[in-house]
Amino acid sequence: MLPDTFRRNRALATVRLSLAQLHQGDIEQATATTERVFDEMRGAPLPGRMRSLIGDFHRDPITLAPGSATALDWADRYRTEWSRP
Repeated sequence: MLPDTFRRNRALATVRLSLAQLHQGDIEQATATTERVFDEMRGAPLPGRMRSLIGDFHRDPITLAPGSATALDWADRYRTEWSRP
């Protein structure tokens, strides 16, 4: 396990993993993986590159499975996390 000092690196690797899962068609696993990024970075600002990747990720579940519970739940979590100070 990586030390806490590497949590940003771990979170960045996690968001890249979630993008790979999403592009393989596993929407439920991908959204669950991406949610771990928010938990990992809690209390710290998301770096620009990570925000950009999560923004890229955000569009795909809605496009791939519009109206699905998974996509709607993800959109709610995304809005909630993005609006945090």
